[in-house]
Amino acid sequence: MGWVGYVIAWVVAALFWALAASWGSHRPPRETILYGFLAMGTAGLMGVGVWALSGRLEWNWRSRRFLALHLLSMVGFAALYAVSWIWPDVVTGKGAAALATLRTSPILIWNLLMGTWLYLVVAGFSYAIRAQRRARSVEAAAAEARLMAQQAQLAALRARLNPHFLYNALHSVGALVGRDPRRADQALERLGDLLRYVLDAEEEVPFRREWAFIQDYLAFEQLRLGERLRVDSHVDPAAATVLAPPLILQPLVENAVRHGLADRPEGGRIALGARIVDGQLVLTVDDDGAGAPAGEGTGIGVSSVRERLRVHYGDAASVEAGPRAHGFGVTLRLPVRRGEELAA
Repeated sequence: MGWVGYVIAWVVAALFWALAASWGSHRPPRETILYGFLAMGTAGLMGVGVWALSGRLEWNWRSRRFLALHLLSMVGFAALYAVSWIWPDVVTGKGAAALATLRTSPILIWNLLMGTWLYLVVAGFSYAIRAQRRARSVEAAAAEARLMAQQAQLAALRARLNPHFLYNALHSVGALVGRDPRRADQALERLGDLLRYVLDAEEEVPFRREWAFIQDYLAFEQLRLGERLRVDSHVDPAAATVLAPPLILQPLVENAVRHGLADRPEGGRIALGARIVDGQLVLTVDDDGAGAPAGEGTGIGVSSVRERLRVHYGDAASVEAGPRAHGFGVTLRLPVRRGEELAA
């Protein structure tokens, strides 16, 4: 569109030139249109050279070289523009007579001034456009750098999370091997499905996939804890298609199981919730354990989830964690972003 717009601008300028010349000379436009296109066409072609010069000569009005080259270019531009209307006479062999007439014509001074003004306009626009493009390029490069840094940070957080998950999962299987080999086999089968999600999940997944993973994870833990682990789940159907980072709930659920319930002989209850409130996906993980702030400050837990959300969403997401009336709870608030179902 840039060069097309450039040509259109000069065509419009040629039409205005022809109308102005027609009005000033009291001649019909059909007699001045040719001279309009000669003048503006010449200026337009020379403008391409001015554009090229602006690309080779960086803007620096304090530089003598910059000023000298543009001064020479401007003189040549103005001179060629001033004689542009005699090109037909040059072609037909009447160039000498036309040039002699031009030297004594008052139009010559006007044309030189007009050519100078056109040069300054074209050069000014050329440098302004190049400056804008450089600014956009710098902005795009900065945005790309920020994105790459964000992705690298997220990858580092996930790389930190995945071995932790695997270690704890294998520890759970190991605890079953000695006392219940059958359940240990079942746990290993479930672990394969869990690891597939952990290793293959994209940067964001529809929340229904994350929710299904959490249900599988809890079923995996129930193989170890049996009836000591009781789960209540409440999910708003509208939350199913909201995009969320994978494994965003698992550290919180793991904390609730291991630190809130696993050491209690009677076990306990975990309540999970997902709903849409005021344009946000609100996720809750509550347990009726001792109420200690599990996962805060050490290990993989609330602090890790908070950091992942900060990197992924900035200030648009939040984490609230602390004691509840009976136990401990965490509430996540994520912006609602929907997308097509990603590959399973």
